[in-house]
Amino acid sequence: MKKKKPTHKGLVLKTFIVIVLAVLIGLSIAFCIFEAVDRQWIESAICLVVAIGLFIIACPLYYLGNTYECPKCGHKFKVNPYKVFFTNGILGIFDFAGDAPKYAKLKCPHCQKKDWCKIERK
Repeated sequence: MKKKKPTHKGLVLKTFIVIVLAVLIGLSIAFCIFEAVDRQWIESAICLVVAIGLFIIACPLYYLGNTYECPKCGHKFKVNPYKVFFTNGILGIFDFAGDAPKYAKLKCPHCQKKDWCKIERK
């Protein structure tokens, strides 16, 4: 008989909120494009500002509580969520095999080496 992995209610809620925000960002960008095609520039700009605002909310929420472990010195640290996102890109969030990525390329604040640090999710 297989053991079930324990699920954390906070992780499930965080994932749900991030998915909802991602859908809202996509809809906002779609409306931005539709408004731009109709040459309604003010509405298009408003939709773009809403999409950027939602991204600013969703990005730190996705990385909330993550710690990273340096493979060189073993130091555990936290970093700015925007730094992780822009370092690893959009493909750093989505792994097409279905698993969340387990490493992020970051610079350790202790030994100053840039390497693939292991992600420990909370």
